[in-house]
Amino acid sequence: MSKPTITVIVPVYKAMATLDRCVESVVSQNVAGGLACILVDDGSPDDSGKLCDAWAARDPRVTVIHQDDLGVSGARNSGLAAADSEYIVFLDSDDALRPGALQAALDAQNAAPNSFVCWRYTTDENDTTPVTAAAETRPQSGLARLWLDCLLAMPWNKLYRTAYAQQVQFDRQYTLGEDLQFVLDYVELLGKITPDFAYTALTAPLTFYDCSRGGTLSTRYHADYCKIWPEHFAKLNRACNAAHCPQEDMRPLHRAELTVFAEGVADILRRDPAKSARVRRDKAIAALRSPWMHALLERMKIEGAYSAYYLPCRWHSTRLIWALAEAKRTGSPLYGKLDWAGYYLLRGKMRRD
Repeated sequence: MSKPTITVIVPVYKAMATLDRCVESVVSQNVAGGLACILVDDGSPDDSGKLCDAWAARDPRVTVIHQDDLGVSGARNSGLAAADSEYIVFLDSDDALRPGALQAALDAQNAAPNSFVCWRYTTDENDTTPVTAAAETRPQSGLARLWLDCLLAMPWNKLYRTAYAQQVQFDRQYTLGEDLQFVLDYVELLGKITPDFAYTALTAPLTFYDCSRGGTLSTRYHADYCKIWPEHFAKLNRACNAAHCPQEDMRPLHRAELTVFAEGVADILRRDPAKSARVRRDKAIAALRSPWMHALLERMKIEGAYSAYYLPCRWHSTRLIWALAEAKRTGSPLYGKLDWAGYYLLRGKMRRD
């Protein structure tokens, strides 16, 4: 029996409510050359493992790996090692593929053999946007723009060559943002093997992303947030510099990085488990005084990249950072007022674009 064209890898943990929808979206795909689905039961304490086994009994294309709880990275690594196909697609157990998604991705890959295919997602389960292989080509220098357009950071909106993907691993030391590390490692490897590759970004959303799930900054507190994201951003910036990303993309990238970090600082003040407000404030100020933050602010000064958080972070003003983040989180007009106040304090010397 010939190996399938695409293997879909699904890490499974406490997925009883959404797993059927997820797997059904996979097995209902029609793919030239066939497909396989690997469900990795990552020590789920509920009956998700039994549900996985039921799918394997029902459909020979579905196989199950049962393992101790190694986290989502460990689950993906296990599925990656077991895959035997030309291409790999990752899918989370609470998400779903839209009808025709895999063939559209494969058609785009066949139309541009040296490209790295990625696609958009939708948060509307009933999205009626036609699924087609229509795509735009982006050069390697468009890496920063891919991140800004929410096409880079996640692993589940891309078509990977199995032989290449199996040479990189998801780093289990990270509990946040590990997806970006994997994608950047794959991009680096792809650049060595296929120096002239480009990105093919499909214009249609191929994946339904269930944003009702938890796990984002708005629902979970990560104690090491302000340590982890600078490491991810440092790697992203090295990759962008190597790809010769234009200045007009690096400015908004650095502005976005500052926003992500500043909102993490505000989250320390809001939700760190330390009972003392002073301890939370000291932890927040320590993050603001990090060498990475200093280097980012200096880079933004040189670039003239304005952000509402620029002056509050330079001043180490936890009060202003808190006010901005809370205003943004709650949709208060105070955010806009503080934003423009900072811009005018700098006398318009920095750019908002």
